[in-house]
This record gives sequence, structure tokens and C-alpha cells, in this order.
Amino acid sequence: MSEQASAKTELPIADSEEHGLLRSLIHASYWLDDGLQRYMQKHAGIALPRAQSMAMIYLTEGVDRPSDLAGKLDVSKQAAQQLLKALVQKGIVVVRPDPANGRQKQVVFTEYGRELQGVARRGLFHMEAELKKRIGSQHVLALRRALDLPWGDALDWQEKSRD
Repeated sequence: MSEQASAKTELPIADSEEHGLLRSLIHASYWLDDGLQRYMQKHAGIALPRAQSMAMIYLTEGVDRPSDLAGKLDVSKQAAQQLLKALVQKGIVVVRPDPANGRQKQVVFTEYGRELQGVARRGLFHMEAELKKRIGSQHVLALRRALDLPWGDALDWQEKSRD
């Protein structure tokens, strides 16, 4: 039996689950980001492209070096620089020398950027409240709990599998 056929017989997947967890997580993420961008447009007059929105999430979590941001976003340092350049042009962040290490750069929110963070927090609160109405509080709580569990490192397929 070929390796491909063997894999199909070892891991049967129902047609309704063909795309599984990854598809569901991506759709949920896009639902949240699209809703947040609409909220931001209505309440702050600005919406960010998805890549800039993702960068903002990491910056809000304290990732403050361009190279670290590139690593978190899994993009080149040049791509991270372009994202930051766009956020600087919009007045959301500044990039300055790191006071702790002059050879490094540090990304810092402007006052306007901090205001946008507050608007985004309110928007996310309202979106979660709406999601509770749509799918039920118990499902939202279960989802948050499951996603907050320690999943460990990503699987290393080079190691021997523990089927």
C-alpha cells in the first residue's frame, strides 16, 4: 500500500470535518477581526488591514522590538518594517532607539495609539457580548477555556510519532 493510501486509512476524516480545527479557528479569527475593524471604523474613524491589525495585537501584548514582531508574525524583518512604517504614518506608534540598548529599536504607542487601544478593547467587549447572545455564554466560556489551556510547543514531525 502506498504511503498516501496508508495515511488515508490511518486517519479517516468525516466529510463535514475535512478542514477541521484550523479552518474553524481561522474563520473565527477573521470574524473577530472583521467585526473589530468595523467597530473601529465607526467609533474611531480608522480601520487597519489585517496584517497591521495582527501587528497591533502583538504590540499591545508588549512585543516592542521590530525583530521580535517579525518573529511573532512569522514575516521577514523587512515586512515587519513596512508594517511599522504604515503604523507610524498613521500616528499610532513611534519607533525610537531602545533606552536600554542603543543598538536596538523600540516600538512605542503614541497617545493616539493608546486611545485606539481603548476603543479596540471596548469593541472586543461588545463583540464578545454579542457572541454570547448568538452561541450562548457557556460556549464562549468553554471556547476561551480551551484556547487558554497550555497546548505546548508545536509538533515536531521530525521526531518519531506517538501514534
